[in-house]
Amino acid sequence: MTPADAAELLALAAAFDRRTIGEADAHAWARALRDIPLDRDTRTAVAEHYARTEQWITPARVREVRARIRETRIGDAHPVYDGTPGETGAQFVERRRAQITAAADGTLPARTITQAIGAGPRRDVLALAAAVGHAVDAPERPYIPTAIVEQLAEQGFGARRKAFPELTVECPLHTCRARKGSPCKAPSGRELREHTHDLRQRAYTEHVSHVMSQPPAPRTTRARHTAGGRR
Repeated sequence: MTPADAAELLALAAAFDRRTIGEADAHAWARALRDIPLDRDTRTAVAEHYARTEQWITPARVREVRARIRETRIGDAHPVYDGTPGETGAQFVERRRAQITAAADGTLPARTITQAIGAGPRRDVLALAAAVGHAVDAPERPYIPTAIVEQLAEQGFGARRKAFPELTVECPLHTCRARKGSPCKAPSGRELREHTHDLRQRAYTEHVSHVMSQPPAPRTTRARHTAGGRR
């Protein structure tokens, strides 16, 4: 990041916190973020920071949030590289690194592990299988009725889970790893009482979406038998 880039980034921050910007600020930020480009992820990091707190953003915070954004994309893409016959170790490392960068940039789309390794049925086959037993023109219905979902969301599981429903899943952030029901933690070990990590919120959203999209398990009909025979 150049001083000009840093000045532009500081101008974005100033739109939120009304800070004053000088030439020394731009040079200091450029030095602290010398290996970070002024790209979409860097700008998004500033916006995400101020979406959750009124504290002034710092270069260290820009690094943290930007890294979290990119780590989430890598996790969603499940990059798998099997290698190419005849390639050298250096070529393997270079191509593997390029694949991870593509995942972080978002050019490698999100996919499941099964899709990443090329196993399992295709999506169109899965869609047809999921439709078995349903009328062709029937609207899609969630597994859990909407009224029940709203009731559970309203009641929650205690005051903290009512405010932060994402506590029902573990935090996937590598610097946190908070267990279910436990609050997220800052890198210093301090518990976060007013918010949770973005990765945990996304994990909760994906978990709920997955549960809601699952069809109900088929019921089996069992014959009723008594000591006196069939009735």
